Amino acid sequence: MISHMTTSHPESDLFDRFARFYDEDYRDYDDDIEAIVTLAAKCGDPILELGCGTGRVLLPLVMAGHSITGVDISPALLARAAEKLRSQDAANVRLVEADLRTFDLPEKSFAFAFCTSNTLMHFTGADDQIAVLRNAARHLRPGGRLLIDLFNPDLLRLFAVEGMMELADRWRDAQTGAEVLKWSVRRVDVAEQLQETTFIYEEIFADGRTQRTVCPFILRFLWRSEAELMLQVAGLQVEDVLGSFDGDPYGSDSEHLILIAVKPDIFSK
Repeated sequence: MISHMTTSHPESDLFDRFARFYDEDYRDYDDDIEAIVTLAAKCGDPILELGCGTGRVLLPLVMAGHSITGVDISPALLARAAEKLRSQDAANVRLVEADLRTFDLPEKSFAFAFCTSNTLMHFTGADDQIAVLRNAARHLRPGGRLLIDLFNPDLLRLFAVEGMMELADRWRDAQTGAEVLKWSVRRVDVAEQLQETTFIYEEIFADGRTQRTVCPFILRFLWRSEAELMLQVAGLQVEDVLGSFDGDPYGSDSEHLILIAVKPDIFSK
């Protein structure tokens, strides 16, 4: 079910570490699913997800009957997605292990593509972010749409957690019985538009043993005008900019920066 377009990625090691914790970490987050499913129904098939992870959003689209391809760099995350799909009629689903900047699928006719949960921000250079957007545009049909979901870079919010070690979440692992504590530490470099984050997953087992998994990563945040310009450089026309998946207009206090862009039809006037 998983096809491999490249051999190995050093970057995938980081995301592989998240695989054991990802589904529980996102267990209460579904803010984007209804909006993406609705837009997918409007745009039609086939659908392309950039950074599909364990299938958190991909699976509801499969259950809604869509034909979808999910691309991700992490074999561990994709393995978990494949496991979930085994209980579904997955004839119209393909999982591809590849770099979002360079993957090259045979078809270039997707009606809808999306990149949610800050995935684009894991590329920490502007050139790399543009490369992802250009590659997405290359795989869209004329009239096809791309949705990008980013966090809104609210500087007050970013600096409020600067350098703090927060207990971000806790849960009980159903398989091991361990209590999992999720700690987070963040640092911000405004000049470079980078947020350096470290998640520490601390597992406390019934016999008193503890185990820590450290997951450091860097996000490059974008301002609205920069994101719109990047989409234009990628050959797309921005249709809408939203501040939430409920359709609220984007503003300074928005939690999200959501952009919807269309690939223009070269034959239209």
